[in-house]
Amino acid sequence: MHVLNYYFTPFAVILIVFAVFFSEPERYVTYASFAILAASFGANYWFTKNTYRFMRWSQNIRAIMVWLNLVTSAVLFYLLGPYWAPMWLLFILAPATAAMFMKKSSVFFIASVSGASLLGVYYLKSVLLEMPFSRQLWGMASCHAMFVIFFSMFVAAMAEMILKVRDSLR
Repeated sequence: MHVLNYYFTPFAVILIVFAVFFSEPERYVTYASFAILAASFGANYWFTKNTYRFMRWSQNIRAIMVWLNLVTSAVLFYLLGPYWAPMWLLFILAPATAAMFMKKSSVFFIASVSGASLLGVYYLKSVLLEMPFSRQLWGMASCHAMFVIFFSMFVAAMAEMILKVRDSLR
């Protein structure tokens, strides 16, 4: 879990800072994005710090963190996606987190929900902006969603392989 906090949290922060700095969204979008980021960071920090304190519920706490990260990613993508195209990469965070401690079937489910959420936000934005997506844009969005699934399954396989190697050395 801590490995993800060391690498993915800074990546998410950099992604959001770049989105705000280079695209200059409306002021309310900027404030809302940083408020959501701060709340998510605080919640993730608290959950990570207290996971071992509540050892009996650690699996549930980790699952809550995964779903919280997925919701946060969807909201941030909704807010900043029209301004900064790489925001879709936030949808990798939740399934990659799940891949570190859940079974492959659970990772696949979470990755599928994450990919579907990505497509759902794309669709919602196209409806709200009254700009229908072309087949080419749906194809690109679908590739993003499939990448989320394939990357998550790759991370799950790597985590499983590392555990097998560790266990074989005992």
